[in-house]
Order: sequence, then structure tokens, then C-alpha cells
Amino acid sequence: MSGIYEFGYRTPRFRADFHFLLQTDGPEARLLDARCLDISDEGIAAQVAEHLPLGSVVTLILTFPGNSTTWRIPAKVCNRQDEDHGFAFIFSSQSERDDVRRYVASLHGETVRMISRSK
Repeated sequence: MSGIYEFGYRTPRFRADFHFLLQTDGPEARLLDARCLDISDEGIAAQVAEHLPLGSVVTLILTFPGNSTTWRIPAKVCNRQDEDHGFAFIFSSQSERDDVRRYVASLHGETVRMISRSK
């Protein structure tokens, strides 16, 4: 298995396993621990112990593995099944989008290298 999920209606997703923080919005804002399951240029799937309402906007506080920079990226809850949540990034700048794309591309490179070694 290549670790890449392809669907006709969205960008490829890549398995990733790292923890990050998630900040809810509103008068009772909370900081929650989350664990990334997979990521794409457009969003991230993560396990969050608390059920977040579909359509709500949160802030993802991400430090990608191997990188010391922390990004605060708004995201919309677009899917939820038990503890698994799907978030669509709401980029506030091209720089944020480019940083996420670079990380996702690094995962793609690892997957391609892994496949080519097994041949």
C-alpha cells in the first residue's frame, strides 16, 4: 500500500502521524490535543477526543515533524465520525498555503522513495 488516498473530487491525502493543538472559537474557547491521521494540500484528518460541531471554525496550531516553525491555520470542521474529524484549511495567506504544500510534498517524496526501493 502506498499510503496515498486518491479520490476524484479531492487532492491526494498522505498518512501522517503527529500531535498538534486545536483551539476552539467562541466565548468558551478551549485548547485541545489532536493527532493527525492524514493530510493533503486542502485539509487534515485528525483524532480529537471532543466532538466538534460540523461547520465550526477552529484554529489548528501545527508544527510539522522535522520543522521548528509553528503555524496557526484556521480550519472548518467538514466531517466527523466518532473521534475522527476532517478539517478544511482556511488559508489566510499564500505563504501558509505554500508551507502546507511543502510539507505534503515532502510526504509524497518519502512515499515515492519507499515504493521505488521495494521494486
